[in-house]
Amino acid sequence: MKAIANTILAASCMAAATTVSAAAPEPLRGTYADIGSQREFKLGWQGFKGMELDEADDLEGWTASAELVFPFMDKFQLRLSYPFRTDAEAVVKDDQPMQQGETIDVEGYGGVFDFLTVTFEHQLMFAEDAGYNLSYYVGGGRVPDRLDTTKKDLKNPEEMDPFNHTGMVFLGGVKFDRVHGFGQLIANLGLRYYTDSDDLHPAGDDSFPALDAKVGAIFSPWGMVHPAVELTYLGDFSDLNQFSLVPQVLVPYKDFTFKAGAEIGLGGNGNELGAVLQASFRF
Repeated sequence: MKAIANTILAASCMAAATTVSAAAPEPLRGTYADIGSQREFKLGWQGFKGMELDEADDLEGWTASAELVFPFMDKFQLRLSYPFRTDAEAVVKDDQPMQQGETIDVEGYGGVFDFLTVTFEHQLMFAEDAGYNLSYYVGGGRVPDRLDTTKKDLKNPEEMDPFNHTGMVFLGGVKFDRVHGFGQLIANLGLRYYTDSDDLHPAGDDSFPALDAKVGAIFSPWGMVHPAVELTYLGDFSDLNQFSLVPQVLVPYKDFTFKAGAEIGLGGNGNELGAVLQASFRF
């Protein structure tokens, strides 16, 4: 009888874990290893300040992005991510041959470190069997459009020098999530490899790897609101270091989820402080 009771209790815990995993909203940065059955569309906006690039510093402005997620065959998923608009200003670095210390405009139909990408995801472990979800992802993409600037071109001062107008990125990594007493734990560990890029890496490298790590917790709801917090890192532990804390609130309503947070820089040369907003719709 005791063995039977323990089996029933374990099965109940597994079922509860699966239910919570499916019901808890995703945070702003990381994504679940658990692949659901519904498609999802996300629309986001991020403000930033103080970011360092190759030829400019103190980049301040915003980027808007969209994402579409297609699950299929219960354990596979395709994710299309598109940063479609950036509007910012920056200060030309002192090591540049012209306009040192001058404020320039930076804007265009693309992102900064985020490119137009397609990612394939495959879930390997399921909470109902293992007590946790585990998946891997691979993908890649390229710059969708250049960022126009008011920085003069060195070879032709009558023309403006665009930023981030070439380059591709390749992605790969693993995802993990698990239900705990406080709520949901989530972790993404991946690697990006940028190749033939332009004006991104603070040290001027055109091709470079970058660790892409996110770990967070989505806490049990207070009414309709799920408090959450994430730690994120994008960098090479050398000249590129973007380390941030992202406290946030997640508010699901039927098939919609509304999310708001703040990105707080914890050192390095990434975003020093900015707001993050997102709305998602499952269908």
